[in-house]
Amino acid sequence: MIVPVLVVLLLQFLGWAEELEYLRPLLASEPWRLLTGHFVHISWLHAVLNCVALLLIARLFTGRLRQSEQWIVLGAAPLVISLALWIALPELVWYRGLSGALHALYFAGCVVWLASSSGRARWLPWAALAGGALKVLIEQPWDSVFPFREWLGAAVVPQAHLFGALAGIAAGLCFAATRRKLGHMPPQ
Repeated sequence: MIVPVLVVLLLQFLGWAEELEYLRPLLASEPWRLLTGHFVHISWLHAVLNCVALLLIARLFTGRLRQSEQWIVLGAAPLVISLALWIALPELVWYRGLSGALHALYFAGCVVWLASSSGRARWLPWAALAGGALKVLIEQPWDSVFPFREWLGAAVVPQAHLFGALAGIAAGLCFAATRRKLGHMPPQ
């Protein structure tokens, strides 16, 4: 997962955030922003934290999610999240950051891990899945509020984490079903 990290850092270095961010008024004429908005960040701190999180999550699930599956999640989840933001949060004008896609990768990994585990070994993926779900649910404002975070210097969009988690669960279920169908995973 070093390539997405290098892309995020290069985009931050080049200062292309405004040109590539999710910007609602421009989505129809510049649809690439549905994807690129997730790879640009508000600040260097934001970019570096997301890159470190990506490396940690990718490493955590290396034995469970294939490299191709991780790439699928990182390519598809931003589009799903952006479309969900566009539909569910019309008041959201702009968005930057990889955190929604990171949540997708985490939840996809947890679901595949759970599906490939059996017996007593299932408690840990269940705990990881439950802990992640609790985190996402607790941080939700459950309205159109975007809480301001001092360390970031901007409002955050925890709804993107929720949409990412849902996209990740769907991806994980698809990966697990495909593996089971191909005989790469024991039936549960």
